Amino acid sequence: MKIGIFGGSFNPVHYGHLRTCEELIEKASLDKVIFVPTNITSNKQETAINSGSRFEMVKMAIASNVKFEASDIEIKRGGISFSYNTIKELREIYSSDELFFIIGFEAFTEIRNWKKSSLLFEMTNFIIINRGIDITTPYENLALISKYIPETVRDKMTIDITNNRLIIGPGNISIFLSEVTRLDISSTKIRNNFKKKL
Repeated sequence: MKIGIFGGSFNPVHYGHLRTCEELIEKASLDKVIFVPTNITSNKQETAINSGSRFEMVKMAIASNVKFEASDIEIKRGGISFSYNTIKELREIYSSDELFFIIGFEAFTEIRNWKKSSLLFEMTNFIIINRGIDITTPYENLALISKYIPETVRDKMTIDITNNRLIIGPGNISIFLSEVTRLDISSTKIRNNFKKKL
């Protein structure tokens, strides 16, 4: 199977999350997407007080889509949530399947600073969600993405223009950039509107 892994604080989960994953299921022919709410986000240092509530909200939000699942592995693990630990654990669970780590472009630009980030490129494919860069030529887009890949990984990289992807050898890990529908919605905006009682 081809399985998408979609992590985040989901504080709260909203239609933009669901719409993005629905589109990626179609575009990347994914068999399912697993939503993984964080316990404590490493870069934001958010508290884990509402982790159980956020997980329950995700389960309710995705209940009507048979290709969506929710996982509480980061919440059960406790502490700060690192993508390396999560992907490693999911790689063991889904040892015979293809994993696709779904990540926004802005987050991907910081990936070199993540814990054991170079090892991620040995365990999972990537689908980078484009919300912030203008689509130009496929080569220019892929060249832009390659700038943010750790140098030790970049040495093993080739550009596959025909299939619009980067390939990391020798495991033939694929990195795709995917355009999705841009919606004027965010978890931050929802929280702010709630505080203002809008």
